[in-house]
Amino acid sequence: MQLMSRFITCGLAALGLLIAGSAAATTLYRWVDAQGVVHYSDTPQPGAEKIEIQSAQTYRAPAAAKSNTAAQKPATQAAAYQCSITTPTPAQSFYNPEAVAISVSVSPELVVGDQLVVTVDGTPVPASGQDFQVAAPERGDHTIGFAIRDSAGKTACTAAPVIFNVQRPSLLSPTSPAKGH
Repeated sequence: MQLMSRFITCGLAALGLLIAGSAAATTLYRWVDAQGVVHYSDTPQPGAEKIEIQSAQTYRAPAAAKSNTAAQKPATQAAAYQCSITTPTPAQSFYNPEAVAISVSVSPELVVGDQLVVTVDGTPVPASGQDFQVAAPERGDHTIGFAIRDSAGKTACTAAPVIFNVQRPSLLSPTSPAKGH
């Protein structure tokens, strides 16, 4: 019951503060009852402490300048790219590679400030022009992702992902895989 009383008291106090914010200044009264619960009211009570609440500080944003956005054109037009992963080919397998080369194709040429982003299994791969390389990839399937990001970081083109496979020698299969597998 005491918890409910405190909840109601706090709610009334918050309501009083909201009301106080709408007027120039408001007087509230604070007192503690016999159970130790703090109360607030706009009506004086025996033994209550008088509290002056100033109005809330408000801010009004200046009106936005009107402009004719239909007549405005961006300073530079974003390039409409076509992009793809050219190497490796989808489902290509590599047996015990030291590295796997990744090549991409972009049309038209990149605009200054735009960048190529290649990922393998979600991890970015360092670039050398439009050629990338994954050093000593682990055994298994790997997914290559490729995108072009403009200078603002927005994606301008996304290529279809390519999955390739790496096979490594093991104790059960120490030599290269048989043809046709």
